[in-house]
Amino acid sequence: MPQVRLIAADGANKGIVDTRDALDMARSAHLDLVEVAPNADPPVCRIIDYGRFLYEKEKKDRAAKKSQRIIDVKGVQLRPKTTDHHLAFKIRAARRFLMQGNKVKVTLRFRGRESAHLHVARMMLNKVVDGVADLAVVEVNPNVEGRAMLLILAPTAATLANAHLRSTQQAVEAERAADKAAGYDEEVEEAEPDDDDDGEDEVEMKEEQPAKLTPEQEAAARKQQNREKRAQKLANEQLGLP
Repeated sequence: MPQVRLIAADGANKGIVDTRDALDMARSAHLDLVEVAPNADPPVCRIIDYGRFLYEKEKKDRAAKKSQRIIDVKGVQLRPKTTDHHLAFKIRAARRFLMQGNKVKVTLRFRGRESAHLHVARMMLNKVVDGVADLAVVEVNPNVEGRAMLLILAPTAATLANAHLRSTQQAVEAERAADKAAGYDEEVEEAEPDDDDDGEDEVEMKEEQPAKLTPEQEAAARKQQNREKRAQKLANEQLGLP
């Protein structure tokens, strides 16, 4: 490139100059000539201390990374048979997760024929939403996936802004300790339960099967079936049906 648009070390625009002259100006100032807009016509170059530029950039990147907060997804497990007393503990756990700036995935698992009562599950999840309404927004509305109904909550901007405060952390720890003393340990509750409900289903299926008939009862049932077949055949003949 024979010519460049030059920005001096003090930020002054020197206009279009020969590339050789720009290099000489950079060397005389013991600085570097760096191309900052290669697609311009002519390309834009700037006289800077490139080593210091890289140092400042790395410093800013570290500061930005340090200020970033990684949002985790915490879990709260429910069942259709969860009592109101236990549900209160679950809601408080969800609130603590949100206060710390985390998202919350609420999973309500069904067993056996419980999935037939979806309205009960939705009512329970609505109670959770109401219980954290001041801290969270619904990111994913309740929806059925397999044998579970899922709900995802995300902290509001105000909740995120307060998450790092010492007072918030102290309130979270105090409430967590109180719930643990009352018998509720959120670390245990958060763990995903086994998704193997076959045992319970098998029990329910066995309960639904009719009792085994005695030989006399089986003989009586066969006679009844034969009588019904003869009656149906006679009716078809009278009506001219095949």
